[in-house]
Amino acid sequence: MLEKDYIMRLIRQFFEALEKLIEKREKGNETTLQMETNGMYRGYFHQPQEFFYEASMDIILAYMQARFPEEERLQRIELLAELMHFDASLKSSEETQTALEQKALELLNFADTHSDTFSFGRRQKMKEIEDFLKP
Repeated sequence: MLEKDYIMRLIRQFFEALEKLIEKREKGNETTLQMETNGMYRGYFHQPQEFFYEASMDIILAYMQARFPEEERLQRIELLAELMHFDASLKSSEETQTALEQKALELLNFADTHSDTFSFGRRQKMKEIEDFLKP
């Protein structure tokens, strides 16, 4: 029970922090936005954003498996996908946007195939990213 409470609190805190970043982006307050996004990578996933930019999906998934307990791993993978999806929206380079969106989609696909819970939200996000990636 305590573990489930911890995971729910973690998810709530993550989305509250992400919502604040989205508000800053919408208000045009982008001076510290990338720094704060990097802080979320470090705070929730214990690696700088460059690790997730440069690592292959195999390495990212192996890291997530080694770093986080099984009970919270899929949730963390979904949170990472959300953060990468948001981070992609901050990038001016189409190449970087595409690379981050592809990784986010792969993470969501992984979560979708390994989760025992169906999520309309996850499927909607996957469709949104797939539409972005279509040429």
